[in-house]
Amino acid sequence: MNTNNVSTKPRPQSVKKFYFLEYFYVLLKSVQSSSHTERIFEQFLELKQKYRLGESRYKRRVLEAEGSPNRMVRYRYTFEQVVMEAKDYGFVVSDNGSISLTDSGQKIISTYEDDGAVECYQTLFKYMEDKYQAFRYLIETCYANNPEKSGLLIFPIYSAYRLGINRDSIKTSSDLNNYFDTLQKRLEDDIQKYLNQQCSLSDKNKELVSSLIDSEIIPNDPSQPFNPTKYNVIMKRVRDFWLKYFLQDLYNFSISLNAFEIWAYRGKQAGVFHITEFYPDPNFSGRLVYPLCVVRGSTNSEQFDNLFKYSDGKNLYLHQPSWDNEETQEEFLQQLHYAYLDIRNQVRSYFVNLLSVRERVCYTMRIPEYLFDQFLGYAYRLRSKIRISLEVDKLPEETKVMYVRREPVVVDGKSRNIIAVDLN
Repeated sequence: MNTNNVSTKPRPQSVKKFYFLEYFYVLLKSVQSSSHTERIFEQFLELKQKYRLGESRYKRRVLEAEGSPNRMVRYRYTFEQVVMEAKDYGFVVSDNGSISLTDSGQKIISTYEDDGAVECYQTLFKYMEDKYQAFRYLIETCYANNPEKSGLLIFPIYSAYRLGINRDSIKTSSDLNNYFDTLQKRLEDDIQKYLNQQCSLSDKNKELVSSLIDSEIIPNDPSQPFNPTKYNVIMKRVRDFWLKYFLQDLYNFSISLNAFEIWAYRGKQAGVFHITEFYPDPNFSGRLVYPLCVVRGSTNSEQFDNLFKYSDGKNLYLHQPSWDNEETQEEFLQQLHYAYLDIRNQVRSYFVNLLSVRERVCYTMRIPEYLFDQFLGYAYRLRSKIRISLEVDKLPEETKVMYVRREPVVVDGKSRNIIAVDLN
């Protein structure tokens, strides 16, 4: 692998269509057991089920039953996408219906099994960046758009309910227009608040309404009722319209929304990016995206590790503070306590959602989720400075949820989801 190939033009749009980096391990482990493509596919499905990997960006808790033709088409498509990308990186080679593992592919398996998932994902990151250089493109574009807030980008998503509009009150085209206008104002306010920019979205709002009318999704006459069975379709069209506007018009990304999300969620697994729809801010609804690394020639900070070197002399430095540093410990304990108090004041309960606390601390300290989990484990055992109570409310397997929308926090080998904090 050449880690100095910045001369290759960034090709972020070329990404294959799957989110989970664990798919590489699942494929390579399947190839390790057989060279016949169909047998590899069968093993791939078994491991896909074992690791609860779906086709969306969320892991499944309730797995789909096998056998449905439509599902098998989706599974086959995902399998082929993973195979193609694994071939791009030289992990496998194929010939006449057989797939074979290379030395590089074997090293990925060993890294995952011996050093853990995070180490494996960061190794995969180097292969991805060497091939596509998508992460540098995303990181530098983020910083260019919002340097004052370290590359923070917002992608607001507001339902009618979130804007104080009762669903039952939306019956006519005029009622929908009221929602569209209210949403426009809220988006303008968010752009001012989070990006420190002033802009009018009136023309874009008119463009949205015109497109819905032209598609005969809503009536042209404001007094006419719209088809209530199309309500969810309308909401999806509105959401996708504004997400695309933010990505391509406001932030000037030259890639599709789908490609952006795949790279961002892959970057989250490797610890170089954070993307979330669950930031616990009662005044904001939508996605937050921000880098956890910088691209520059050099750094004197001990909190950054050099993860990738480019041929133009720049490097990608990952923010990786160490618990051995006393200042890092103090900052983490302080931010953990602040986050706990903020959320406790919202919910007025002694125990609060641990995943929401994690979101706030990760945002404030600009650290990946896996570091938060490590630091929380250290702090939990640090009885002299802080008292932390970790409990379990309802775990995903105790509910009817189909997807695990946020990775659990694991401390001392146990999943925890509520926390109480007191400083000594």
